[in-house]
Amino acid sequence: MEIRKKLEMIEKRKESALRVQVERALRRMNRYREILGVLVRYGFYDVARKFDVKVGLRSKRFQRQKRTWTRPERMRRALEELGPTFVKIGQLLSHRPDILPSDWIAEFEKLRGKVPPVNSEGIAEVVEQELGAPPKAVFQNFSSSPIASASIAQVHRAQLKLKLPTGTARTVDVAVKIQRPGIRRTIEIDLSIIRDMARISERTNASIAQFKPVEAIRELEYALLQELDFRNEADNLRCFRRNFEDNPLISVPEPLPHYSSRRVLTMNFIDGIPVGDCLEIDSESIHKPSIARLVAEAVLRQIFEHRFFHSDPHGGNILIIPGNKIAFLDFGQVGTILPSQRIFLADLLAAIINSDASRAVRAVSRWSGYREPEIIRRFTIDMELLIQRYITRPFGRIEISEMVSAIISLIKHYEIKIPSNFYLLAKALLTIENIASSLEPSFNFKQVSTPFVRKMIAKELSPKRIAEKMVQTSNDTLRLIQNLPAEAHDILSLIKEGKIRTEIEIKDTRILITTLRKVATRLSASVLLAAMIMGSSILVQSLIPPLIFGIPAIGIIGFIFSGLIGILFLVDLWRNR
Repeated sequence: MEIRKKLEMIEKRKESALRVQVERALRRMNRYREILGVLVRYGFYDVARKFDVKVGLRSKRFQRQKRTWTRPERMRRALEELGPTFVKIGQLLSHRPDILPSDWIAEFEKLRGKVPPVNSEGIAEVVEQELGAPPKAVFQNFSSSPIASASIAQVHRAQLKLKLPTGTARTVDVAVKIQRPGIRRTIEIDLSIIRDMARISERTNASIAQFKPVEAIRELEYALLQELDFRNEADNLRCFRRNFEDNPLISVPEPLPHYSSRRVLTMNFIDGIPVGDCLEIDSESIHKPSIARLVAEAVLRQIFEHRFFHSDPHGGNILIIPGNKIAFLDFGQVGTILPSQRIFLADLLAAIINSDASRAVRAVSRWSGYREPEIIRRFTIDMELLIQRYITRPFGRIEISEMVSAIISLIKHYEIKIPSNFYLLAKALLTIENIASSLEPSFNFKQVSTPFVRKMIAKELSPKRIAEKMVQTSNDTLRLIQNLPAEAHDILSLIKEGKIRTEIEIKDTRILITTLRKVATRLSASVLLAAMIMGSSILVQSLIPPLIFGIPAIGIIGFIFSGLIGILFLVDLWRNR
């Protein structure tokens, strides 16, 4: 009996697992249809038809709808309708000028992910699952209405009684960031579909393939999944608090680990006026020039001293608090400058400050591995013209944001790849310059930023750092020399045994194969159609009964089928012309 029960349990588990897999497959297929349907509705029929999924694409609604919108605007609205995954992907892409043109980036920057809040029952369920009790039992005065609601989470205000080391207790105001129920499952399904779409696009569209969409989606997917785990944001908060603990003018929320988890993040509440709300900052108690300088210096210090920076410091993520102080919020997205990238950044910035185009180009080519002589020569000339255009301006008229954008556009023009986190760095600099200028129109960002840049250059290119690098390189060379005889012996052994295999990769072969398959399919269809027409002609002459108006019925049916196939064939040729 026990064996039978165990077997029945195993069968039930198998049935349950199979049911879950079927449900996931159906949910994925329905979502696929929904995504392509939205693309068609916003006029992206040319994109949707590449995926060979029949979703009623022949509807003509998109041809008449919203013709006044630009293509980037239509895509932005489509992403908003498709939900949080696509909104977040769009927001991440707005930091990548190496992937998207400037007009698309400008449109995607409008994506803020504001969505209707989740009902209190759904939020209470998440808190109970993560913290072991409903919100009313964990917190005091938990507000069921969120103070902020975004695509991934919403924030509620509450109070918490904390025990102090002295044995006493104190009540503190806290902000509780709670993940939307079921958002991870939705995002995972959407990401799997986006990966498929990227793979298909890379195989079938040469103009898209040059941007390596599969690799780009992999990077964006990693960033998005990291943001879904609020423990990462708690770590970021602790790191930023350590970095600014010596500056009383800059605040960062303190995470409370005993009341936080993967889907719930509790931190002390900071009340203030968002820097972006310029209309509310017309107060005598707020000294705008001081705030502008403090904001700029805080971000410059993050980038050039800490090498760990807030990657989205827009006006809503920086608060002005009493005493002409500021506070940074929302650390789900951060950027880092790796040790291996510091010398590259220092070398590039030193070259720009000293108007040395050749050195700037050498820094970029050394990092990217780009060695094409003619391209490097043209790149150097263009870099020289660009640097001279900005350096020769009067000191106060040099706009760092404009110069950084021009340099990135030049690198992109020559299809030279640099680390993606450098685009985040450039985006942070541009955002902060705009914020500082909106607070204080006469603010000179170059004058404030130059000391930070020079300090980093002096540190990274100092004799001590160069000596450390030389020692490291010497150790690597010594290990290479030690391992060289053994490695050479292994290679010779493989050659003797005939195990060395040479692989030759011809670019765009997949696109060529796809094209040949289409040609072969159409050729086969043409031959089949011709055979059907000839066969029907012979049958018409045979007078085989039954007859319709003296003509064999089987011949008439053959001609009808041939005509239908011919029409479909012509439609397909016209659509894929």
